[in-house]
Amino acid sequence: MVRSIALAPQTVGLMAVAEEGTHAPPASHLSKSLTRSLTSAAESAERPSTPPRRPLARSVNITEGSPRSMARKSAKDLSNLFSFASETADAGPSSIPAKAQGGIARRMLARSRTETTVISISSTSDQGSAGASSVHATPSKLRGFRSDSIIASPSRRQSTPSPSKAQPQDNVSSPPILPTPVNANANVRTYAGTSRSFLVALPQSQAGTLGLDTHAHSLVDDTGPTFGASQEDDFDMRESYKELRERWGVDASEDDPRPVSSVSASPSPKGKGKKRKGMPDDTPVKVFAYGMTNDLKSITELRSKGESRRFLDEVGYLFEGLDAKGALGVRRGSALEIVTKMCDVDFARRAKTTDFLGRAWEVLRGAGAGDGDKVLDTTLAFYAALVARDPTDLLDLAAKSDFTFTLHRMLACLERSNDPLWLLSMKADNAELKAAGITKAETTLLSNLHRLVRKKSGLFDESDTISSRLLMSQALVSVLPSTHRFPQLGALLRTLLSELTLLPSRVDAYVSGLSLFPPPGPLSHADTPSLLHLDNCLRLFDSCLLGSWSVSAEEVETLSVKVEELRQRHLVEGLLALCVSCAIIQMDGELEGHRAVAGKCMESALRVLINLTHDDPEWCQAILDQGSSMAAVMQLVIMAHRQRQVLQKQVNADEGDDADADTAARWLDRMCLALGLLTNLVQALPDAKLAITEILIDFDCPHKRGCVLGCHCPGRTSALTCLVQVYAEHASSSSELDIVVRGHMAILLGLLMEHAPDNQQILLEVLPGTSRREKLSTLLQHAQEFTLFYVALTRKMAQARHRSQMAEETPSEAHEDTHPSAASMRRDSKGEAVAKGVVIFLSKLKDRSS
Repeated sequence: MVRSIALAPQTVGLMAVAEEGTHAPPASHLSKSLTRSLTSAAESAERPSTPPRRPLARSVNITEGSPRSMARKSAKDLSNLFSFASETADAGPSSIPAKAQGGIARRMLARSRTETTVISISSTSDQGSAGASSVHATPSKLRGFRSDSIIASPSRRQSTPSPSKAQPQDNVSSPPILPTPVNANANVRTYAGTSRSFLVALPQSQAGTLGLDTHAHSLVDDTGPTFGASQEDDFDMRESYKELRERWGVDASEDDPRPVSSVSASPSPKGKGKKRKGMPDDTPVKVFAYGMTNDLKSITELRSKGESRRFLDEVGYLFEGLDAKGALGVRRGSALEIVTKMCDVDFARRAKTTDFLGRAWEVLRGAGAGDGDKVLDTTLAFYAALVARDPTDLLDLAAKSDFTFTLHRMLACLERSNDPLWLLSMKADNAELKAAGITKAETTLLSNLHRLVRKKSGLFDESDTISSRLLMSQALVSVLPSTHRFPQLGALLRTLLSELTLLPSRVDAYVSGLSLFPPPGPLSHADTPSLLHLDNCLRLFDSCLLGSWSVSAEEVETLSVKVEELRQRHLVEGLLALCVSCAIIQMDGELEGHRAVAGKCMESALRVLINLTHDDPEWCQAILDQGSSMAAVMQLVIMAHRQRQVLQKQVNADEGDDADADTAARWLDRMCLALGLLTNLVQALPDAKLAITEILIDFDCPHKRGCVLGCHCPGRTSALTCLVQVYAEHASSSSELDIVVRGHMAILLGLLMEHAPDNQQILLEVLPGTSRREKLSTLLQHAQEFTLFYVALTRKMAQARHRSQMAEETPSEAHEDTHPSAASMRRDSKGEAVAKGVVIFLSKLKDRSS
C-alpha cells in the first residue's frame, strides 16, 4: 500500500501520456533504481492490464532512512509534493493536508541546473505522434519528477504557456542522449556531496555533448535569461585584480611613482622545512614606499590622480588652441583664456596639483609667446607673475624651463615708450600706441588684459601703475637668486637706470611746488617712474652684489668692472633721489596711497648703497660729491626715529593695532639702514666727519617742501647733536632691539670722535652723564656689547654662507679668493676689526679723561 501511494503521481502522469499517444523515452543513462521504476511505469502505460505487483526500488532522495527501517514504518505521503504541476491532480489517500510547495520546488529545480551531470530529457514521439515538448534538464534523482511531459496534465499544458509550443510540432526532435562525462568536475565540493551542486556552472564546451546546443533557446527559466547564456556567464570566471594589472600594465605606467617590482611565486608546501640545493634560505620581504609591504595605492592617491587627469582633460582644448600651426587670433584667444582661468583661486589651486603650470608655459612658448608678439608676450609675462604668487610653484617652473632667460630677454627689449600695458595705464592716445607698433586689434586685446590684471589678478594695489616690465620683474624677483646669470645683469641695469634717471627732476619739480608724479595723461608716461618696478630691480641688483647670482670665477672680475662703470652713469644720484622721493611720499598726505611701495623702495635703495660703499672709498666719495647727500642721510635717520617713536608709544598705550606695530618695526629697519650707510661713509672718508659737523638740522623738522634738500627751520642744530639725542633715547630703553641700536650708534660716535678733536668736544658736551669719564664709560660699555654681538653674528653668517656654498658648488668652482661670498667674509672680518678698534680708542680716551 505504501509503494502504490509513492507511485501515484507517476501513474497519473503516465496515464496522461498514454492518452496522447506519447511513449516514454529510453532512460538507460539514469540511475539503476530510477531506471527500473520508470521502465515498469512505461510498460504498464502501454498495456491495458494492471501493473505487476513486483516491488519497486525506492529512490534515495525520495525517502529517508535505511531499507530495514522503511520495512517497519509506512512511507510519507509525497503525492502533493509537485502539486504545482497539475492543478487537477488527484489527491492521494493521505490524511496530511496539501501545502503550497510550488515555490520551494521551483527554486530547487532552478538551482539544479548547475549540476555537473545534467542531461537533457525530452520526449520522443513515434510515427503519427504529436504534442511532444522540450523539458528542463534536471539532476538524475529528480528527473523522474521534473519532466513536464510526464508530470503535467493536459489541462496544465493548455493553461500554462510553454516556449516549446511556439515551435511547430512536426519539427520537434530530441538530440541523441549521450552518456555524461565521468570526470566532469569530479573534484568539486558541493553542498550535498557529488549528487547535486548549486555553484558549479556547466561548461559551454559540453553543451553540444549533452544535447543543449540545439534547444538552448527553448530552455527559458522564469527569471528571463536563456539556459545557455546563463551557463556561459556563470562558467566564465572574472580576472583577478592582479591579472588585470599585469594585462593592462598598471604597474609599468609612466605616472606610477613607485618602482616596478617583480612578484615572486609563493613557496611550495612540499619544500617546507627542507633546504633545497641552490635555493636561498628565505625570501626577503619587499618594502615599498612609506614602509608598506604591498604596492597598492591609497584611495586618496587614486582619487587625486583621477581628478588631475580629469582636470587636464577639461583644459585640453586650451592647449589645442595654442598649436603653433594655428591662426594667430586663435592662439591669442587661448592664451588670454589661460590667464583668465588662472585668476580664479579654485582653478589655480587645481592647477598646482597637476602638471598644468609647466605644461602651459611650454605650450605658450611653443605658440610664439616671448618671441616678439605684443599680445602673446604680455600674456606670457602676466602668466609668469600669476605663477610667482607661490614661490614653490615658481621654483619648479624655473628649474624645468627657460623661465628666467626668457623674462630677462623680454625685459631688455622693453622701455616706457614701447611697453603696452604702461601706455594703456598712462592713457596714451592712438598715435602713441601706433608709434609703439600696437594695432587697433591688439589694443582691444591688451585693454582686456590690462583690466584683468587690475581687477581680477589681485597682484597689485590700486595705486600701482601696471606695466609689462612690472609683471616681468615681479616674477624674476620671486625666483631663487642662483637662477640668475651674469650675462643677464646688463638688461637689469639698463631698465634700472632708465627709471632712476627720472627721479632727480621730479624732486626738483616737487621743491618748486609741482606734484612729485605728474597725473596720468598722453604726455606723462615719459616722465613717470614705476616705484614697484624700481623696487624689484633694486632687490635683484642687491642679490647680485651679495654674490647670490650664479657667477663663475672668470666672470667675477668682469662683474667688478661693470659695477665700477655705474659710478659714471649717475647711479648714485638716482639712488639718493629715490631715497628723497620716498621720504617725500611718507610725509605728504596727498601721496598716502604710495606709502607702502615707497617704504620698500627706500629700504632697497639703502641696501644697495650700503653694499656699494662698504669698504670702498671711491663709492663713498661719489656719494659725498653729491651736495645734499649727507643732509639727506641725516634727515632719514631723524625722520625714521621720530616716526618709530610715535607709533611705538601708541602700541605701548594699547592705542595701536598690529599694523602700527609692524609699521614701527619697518621704521626701525630704515633707521638702521641709514645709520649703516652713514657709518660706511665716516669709516672710509675722513672728510665725511667734517661734512657731518657742518650740517644743521632741526630735530622736529616737519619736512616741508623747502626742507627736502636741506632743513631751513629756525630751530636747527648740529647734526652731531641730533645723533646724540637719538642715541640717548635708545640708551634709556630696555628693548633688545634698542640695545643693538644704541651699540651701533656708540660705534658710530666713536668713529666720529676718532682723529676729529672738534667732533670729540661737541659730542662729549651733549652725551648723557654727569662727568666726562661717566659719559665715556657708558659709551664704551655699549660699544663693547655691540662688538661681542657683531662678532658672534658675523661668524654664524659666515658658517651658514660657507655651508650653502659647499652644497651648491662643485670643488672645482669653489675659489675662496675670487668668489663674491669670499669677499663678503673678508668684509665681515674687517668690520669686526673696526669695531674692536673703536673699543680700544674709547678705552684709551676714558683713561686719559681721568
